[in-house]
Amino acid sequence: MFGVFRWRGFRTPWHLRVLYISTFILRTAFGALLLLIAHYVPEKNSLLNVAIVAVPYPLAEMVTANYFGILSDRIGRKVVIVFGTSLAALIVVFYTLSNNVWYLATLHGIHGIGAAATVAPAIAMIADHADSCDRGRQMGWFDYSTFIGYIVGAVAGGFLIDLTGSRTGFLVIVGLLVLSAILLQKLVHKEPARMKSEHYASFESLKRVFRIREIRLMFPIWLTIAILLGLAITYLPRIMLNEGITGSAIGILFGVAGVALGLLQPFWGKVSDIVGRIPVMAYGVFSIFGIAMMLLLFPDAAFYKDEAGEFQFRLLGLIPLAIMGLGAGAFVPAALAMMADSSEKGCYGATMGLYSFALGFGMFIAESIGLGIIAISGEDRAPAWLLYMAAALIGLAVIMMVFFFLISLVRKRLAGRGAGST
Repeated sequence: MFGVFRWRGFRTPWHLRVLYISTFILRTAFGALLLLIAHYVPEKNSLLNVAIVAVPYPLAEMVTANYFGILSDRIGRKVVIVFGTSLAALIVVFYTLSNNVWYLATLHGIHGIGAAATVAPAIAMIADHADSCDRGRQMGWFDYSTFIGYIVGAVAGGFLIDLTGSRTGFLVIVGLLVLSAILLQKLVHKEPARMKSEHYASFESLKRVFRIREIRLMFPIWLTIAILLGLAITYLPRIMLNEGITGSAIGILFGVAGVALGLLQPFWGKVSDIVGRIPVMAYGVFSIFGIAMMLLLFPDAAFYKDEAGEFQFRLLGLIPLAIMGLGAGAFVPAALAMMADSSEKGCYGATMGLYSFALGFGMFIAESIGLGIIAISGEDRAPAWLLYMAAALIGLAVIMMVFFFLISLVRKRLAGRGAGST
């Protein structure tokens, strides 16, 4: 059954197999929540309501992410992940009591704390157990379980909207979160001894990690991609619901996009083990840029609205989008592996806390910008402006990635000349 986790002499440790399964269930729950919350908010000014509810989540995740990474360095990974998952389950129960916008915004902020506790310790657990020559592939499996979970969750959330409504859907999510916590708690019995972090304060740890050149150069690229992700997953479901697309159809569309994005995560991670992290990261960024440009410049090539107002899709236009989507998943596993390669073993949690911090910070920026755009332009014009913002961001990411690639190439050549002269 677990033969899929083997690759040419490298076997995935038991702890990590359980972690990937648990992560899949956890992200399935979070993926379904994306659609359920978008449907649950009051209909009047719905896009603005989604923005108000969304903003506290990444803010709370950003503020607490590094703390949980450092905490996992001290007390172990499992206990922190189980805590975060359990907190998220409890908060989802309270979602069912009211759809008041400010009530949901408060709960969503607390939910962000729970999410922060599940990300950095999980990636640090991979760094603990994965062989250094197999780290990219293992990061790919983690990213794969995350993306596939979001895909299944989005599809499930769309069908739950149509079949049961949001409140019953929330209770299904609670069950998934509890199952994820139980799996990790019961099946991962023992963890290796942890090194106590010398820098327990969050800002001190961030400063220490930022001294690493590769991480310092990669961080703004990752932040930009996180902003793009935040714009897409926060506002796109509500925009599509406002266009009259059913929850089931939205779930299927998110599922297809997610399959294209996440299908080859372990493959790209392994490629980065062989050819290096930076070329694979660059390929991922360029693929995302291609998707954005096609949607901005040639949207009719992939889909259009017919006379009845229904969306129709063109297969020939979807094929290049799917191909670029396969490449778009290359950035994350290679970047995660590079972070682990560059950091000290006793500070894996703090280093991966930076990843979670970037994710939360990017989502916070995205949702804050979105809130401002919606408030200024109005709900009718906001979707177009959000698309222009996404295109500008990915263009910036391409420029930064080219700069990162050139700096690394120059340093490598200089190092080669220095070695040759000796």
